[in-house]
Amino acid sequence: MPANLPPQYFEAEKRYRLAKADEEKIVCLRQMLAIMPKHKGTEKLQADIKTRISKLKKLMVEKKRAKAKRAQLYHVDREGVAQGVLLGPPNVGKSQLLASLTNATPEIAPYPFTTTKPGVGMMPYEDILIQLVDTPPIVDKDLEWWLLDIFRNTDLLLLVVDLGQEDVLSRLESAIHSLEAAKVKLVSEGVTVAPEVGEVSKRAMIVGNKNDLEGAEEGFKCLRELYAGKFPLESVSATERDGLEHLKVEIYKALDILRVYTKEPGKPPDLTEPVVLKRGSTLIDAARAIHKDFAIKLSYARLWGSNRYDGQRVERNHVLEDGDVVEFHI
Repeated sequence: MPANLPPQYFEAEKRYRLAKADEEKIVCLRQMLAIMPKHKGTEKLQADIKTRISKLKKLMVEKKRAKAKRAQLYHVDREGVAQGVLLGPPNVGKSQLLASLTNATPEIAPYPFTTTKPGVGMMPYEDILIQLVDTPPIVDKDLEWWLLDIFRNTDLLLLVVDLGQEDVLSRLESAIHSLEAAKVKLVSEGVTVAPEVGEVSKRAMIVGNKNDLEGAEEGFKCLRELYAGKFPLESVSATERDGLEHLKVEIYKALDILRVYTKEPGKPPDLTEPVVLKRGSTLIDAARAIHKDFAIKLSYARLWGSNRYDGQRVERNHVLEDGDVVEFHI
């Protein structure tokens, strides 16, 4: 028995052949199935279309699973009080810097492109831990989506360069241009910039590595001439461990956070687990960070620490400083 298919069927079939997305192909196949007459002459064709729909659905599920697996592989779970990301051109020593600053043991080699996926370590700073993430080198403007996602969601970008390379400036500028092309705008401490649509502003600092190499002093001088006043600049040697302690201090400052300690009335302060807040936070912000109900019931607090406070009573909107000790009263 002939199929006697109507013209609308062939139009849907044409759209199916031209479709690129699996979802679109399934829509066209379902239209073809709905349009065709249902009789013995179309039974084989109906079965064929149903089989194609089933295969496309399975293919879509497999693609989603593969994408989820890749996303999980390159996802970084945040730990510690804040996060900084190391990025830069190939072979600048980012992995060595991560190993020297943290407990991480990344693969380190004298050739470029050793790092192919994120490496994570925890950097101790006094009584807190700051997460550092090493990333694959930036070589062009087309950043992979998962890498861009890490850059856009971190607290601080640390642009690492090799001070011993003659083209240190051009390599750094290339990395900055790649970020700008991806709508990641770099800002320095104390600068507030309203981002454009689709753009994010990220605090950044420049870390000149390998200052033990010949020509490194001249390379750092060039960086200062161009970027002093724009971004914090640090000169270190990850292999010789030169300047690393000062770098830790500057990373903490660049994160723009502060630590507040708590105490109960009549007892010594707890100096082991600080409450970490953004700089400029108030007493009520600290209370809210401990528990939302605590903030609602807060009446006042007594403060020890900054500005010569020695148990003085302060109100809910008092601006806190790094190292303050607070005794809450509800």
